[in-house]
Amino acid sequence: MIIPQDKLQMIQIFLSQNKKVHAVALVKKETKCSIKEAKDYVDQLVQSKTTFTGNIDDQLRTLLIQGNKIEAIKLYRDHSGQSLAASKDYVEQLGQFGSANSAIDRILQEQAKPAPNYTWMIILLIAAAVIAWALLR
Repeated sequence: MIIPQDKLQMIQIFLSQNKKVHAVALVKKETKCSIKEAKDYVDQLVQSKTTFTGNIDDQLRTLLIQGNKIEAIKLYRDHSGQSLAASKDYVEQLGQFGSANSAIDRILQEQAKPAPNYTWMIILLIAAAVIAWALLR
């Protein structure tokens, strides 16, 4: 089966997040094969612990940016066969010295932050306005 590189990365991400059904659906959609063929392909990926053919560090950085450090450690451990401690050290080092300091990653991290919630400030302003109106009447 020929699957584009970006889709193969998505399949691997789904598998690392235990979303096998999503991975099978993506394979089926991209290759227009039967569900059985797609499932067999995904099962083969799982059994052989084959990861996408791209750079594993890119996928690890993506998981780190998303805040999935544990998933990144699991993925690296499965990919490399290293011990848990060695995998943790590698992922932490990648987070410190990898492209996490690049401008693109900083922008992505800023976008991932939740917007401030001004609800309480608005409620207080309305309450102050009501009190001022009541006193000045």
